[in-house]
Amino acid sequence: DHTVGHQDADTAVRARDEFMAGIAHFQAERYSDAIHAFQVAASLVPSADIWYNIARSYEELARSRGEATDYEQAIEHYRRYLTARVDPPDRATVEQQIANLEERLESVRVSSQVVPTTGTLRLRSEHDGALVIIDDHDIGRTPIENDVPLDPGSHRVRVELDGYVPFVADVTITAGTTTSSRIELVPSHRYRSTHGERIFTWVAWGLGIAALGASVGIGIYAADQQSHALNPTYDAAALENARGISGWSDAALGGAIGFGVLGVILYFVEGNAVGTETLEGPDEAAP
Repeated sequence: DHTVGHQDADTAVRARDEFMAGIAHFQAERYSDAIHAFQVAASLVPSADIWYNIARSYEELARSRGEATDYEQAIEHYRRYLTARVDPPDRATVEQQIANLEERLESVRVSSQVVPTTGTLRLRSEHDGALVIIDDHDIGRTPIENDVPLDPGSHRVRVELDGYVPFVADVTITAGTTTSSRIELVPSHRYRSTHGERIFTWVAWGLGIAALGASVGIGIYAADQQSHALNPTYDAAALENARGISGWSDAALGGAIGFGVLGVILYFVEGNAVGTETLEGPDEAAP
C-alpha cells in the first residue's frame, strides 16, 4: 500500500508539472505545445479543468490557422468539460462558445468547398506617394495596404512618382493565390564622376623632356671635349674638365628619369574622381 501511494503521489506531481508547462505555453501563444502538455497531464490525472484548457488551446489555434479540425477539437473538449464537471457554473457561457465555434466551423467548411475565381496582388514599395496604375486603372498611391483582387492572367503594373523613372512590370495572377510585386523606382537623373585636370603631370613631363634634352646636349659636348683632351697638346686639367661636364650630363639624365617617374605618379593621382555632376534626363548614359 505504501508503494502504491508513493506512485500515486509521483503521478500527481508529474501531472501538475505538465499542467503548469501547458499554462506557460498557452501564455506564450505556443498553442500546439500547450495542447501536448495538457494531454499528457490528462492521461496521468484526468480532470475537467484540463479538458477546458485543451479546448481553449484548440480555439486559439483555430483563430490563427483557420483549420476545421481545430474547431472540431475545441468543440469536442468543451463538451467533455461540461460532461466531466458536476454542475459547472459557467455552463451557459461554454455552451455559447460551442455554438459560436460551430458557426465558424460551418463557415470554414463552406469556404473550403468554394473554388476561387480570382487572385490577389500584393504591392510593396519603399517610396510613399507613388501613383499605382494597373491595366490603365488608378489603384491609388503607395503604400497600398490591402492586396488588390485581380482576375487570373497577365496584368500590366505602372507606378509613377515625380523625380523617378516610371516603373513598369507585367505580373501573372493565379486564382486563389497571392502574387507579390516589389516596386523599385530609379531616380530620373543620374550622376557621373568628374576628374581633375592633369596640370602638374604635364609640368613634370615637360621638365623631364627638358632635362633629357639637356643631358643629351651636355653629353655630346662632354664627349667632344674628351676626344680633344686625348690630344697630346691637351693637358690633364682639360681632361678633368671634360669629365666634369660628363658628370653634369649624367645628373641631367637622372633628373629626366625622376621627372618622368613623377609624371606617371601624378597622371594617376590627378586623374582620380574629385566630384560628381548631375546628368539631366533618364536616357542620358553616364560614361
